[in-house]
Amino acid sequence: MTSSVAERIANALYAFGFRFVYGIHGANSEDLFAALLRAPADRRLTVTIAKHEFGAGAMADGAARMTGRPGCLIATSGGAAMNCVPALAEAYQSRSPVLALIGSPPSAAEGSGAFQDMCAAPRTVDALAVLRGVTGFAAKVSGPEGLAAALDGAFAALEQGLPAALLLPKDVQLAEHPGPVGRTPAPARFVAPSDEVVRLLRAARRPLILLGEAASRARLAGPVAELAGATGAVVAVGPNGRDAAPRTGVVGIAGVMGHPAVAGVAADADLILALGTDLDLMDRTGLDDVMDVTCTVHVGSEPPLRDVTVHEGTPDLAAYARALTAAVETRPRDPWTDVTPTPMTVPRNQSGRMTCADAVDALAGAIPADALVFADAGNAGAAAVHRLPLGSGDRFLVALGMGGMGHGIAAGIGAAIATGRPTVIIAGDGSFFMHGMEIHTAIEARAPVLLVVLNNDAHGMCVAREDKFFPDLPSINTFRPSRIAEGLGAMFPTLPVRSATTPDAARAAAVGLLAAAWRGPSCLEIGTDPAEIPPFAALLPDTAKEHS
Repeated sequence: MTSSVAERIANALYAFGFRFVYGIHGANSEDLFAALLRAPADRRLTVTIAKHEFGAGAMADGAARMTGRPGCLIATSGGAAMNCVPALAEAYQSRSPVLALIGSPPSAAEGSGAFQDMCAAPRTVDALAVLRGVTGFAAKVSGPEGLAAALDGAFAALEQGLPAALLLPKDVQLAEHPGPVGRTPAPARFVAPSDEVVRLLRAARRPLILLGEAASRARLAGPVAELAGATGAVVAVGPNGRDAAPRTGVVGIAGVMGHPAVAGVAADADLILALGTDLDLMDRTGLDDVMDVTCTVHVGSEPPLRDVTVHEGTPDLAAYARALTAAVETRPRDPWTDVTPTPMTVPRNQSGRMTCADAVDALAGAIPADALVFADAGNAGAAAVHRLPLGSGDRFLVALGMGGMGHGIAAGIGAAIATGRPTVIIAGDGSFFMHGMEIHTAIEARAPVLLVVLNNDAHGMCVAREDKFFPDLPSINTFRPSRIAEGLGAMFPTLPVRSATTPDAARAAAVGLLAAAWRGPSCLEIGTDPAEIPPFAALLPDTAKEHS
């Protein structure tokens, strides 16, 4: 029995493990959406229409990171295709498996003036070249005969944690294809710890385990707790490694938004075991001098971004960690230090206004234990990383691959749609003005989202940079007052909205809104100080770290 290329793609997506698709309809993508909607009910993916292709891509990214399944983005040609690029760039840099299916004009019209033509370089934009720069695999499917190879290449990239993109001319989508294509995911390959790593860990008396985002995605909290218990290790986590932190023995957050005590613990350690972190500057700021002189073992799917003593490549962190615990074969040992996570004291002005740090402190006790927490860019994200207690919610994500404003809003909505779990998004007003209208997507999907907008009527981190590096110049990053909650309430009469200017009011509003999250999304606007100094290493006075 023959089916169209679009229908074969719909079947292949389901077989490979996709369950949710995010995108925006268009003339050159409509047949892909139609094929998804026509699929049998027991093999049909859930389709969500977003407000912007970047938002759709971020939704697919957020869903992928929180479910462990690949995410899918569908867009049409022209500007829609180009809007996918920043979302794919974040997915590439953060190693998130997102597949973009992008429609293009009919093949016969390429190079002859087709509307939104992007496949006849150099006369047109070279969409394939653009996409190859932000994916692990990109191909144009020029005919039905090329579909199988294109899907194989895309799926192989996804299995490596990389995004992929397929350009699909409209006529090719509609062409008949005689047989099934695609496959199921290959199982992760097990790599046992080397004798060298086992020997080093057995010999260590003051080991420090540093966890990154890949450790969180692998849900390493249990295996790490067992490994720490067997070796006496203590644990530090990067901004996105907090999901993998065990309940005890954690010394703090590492990196550019981290706790000062972590560097001191690292300096006293005789071995650093880095699990699931690229050791980029977001995770390792303040630790380079220590790593230069301390035995450092890195375990991850790719080599780290700085020199280490030993790198062990493995695609299955959980299996590796369990095998390492078994191989060490030591008696349980107590942690070698009792340092605990301690946020720094950041100087504040005399305005009396709440800071983002105050807002995060107020929100912490309101976040349900099973919640997903997404932090966006800027002061809001820095405060969430630095001050949100470990164990606040079940999962945490801040997009640090590209660090783009608005990603957290859309990613959180996509994850809430895919999981059905209460989701708290902490974003600034700058991020809201970029991509906050994806709240409409959440309303349409009845997603259990609380969007918290920390509104300082400024690009707050830019204001802090102006104050520190350009004190002789006037600010160009402060704006007239806005009333976001009031505006959203007027736009969307069914959306519960609240505003707060004190910690007590913010906490009470969050508790009330989250109690009703099962009904759908809500928004809490918290007024904050535009002159706040964020807990971000490059912007802190020296005294902030010296006296914390």
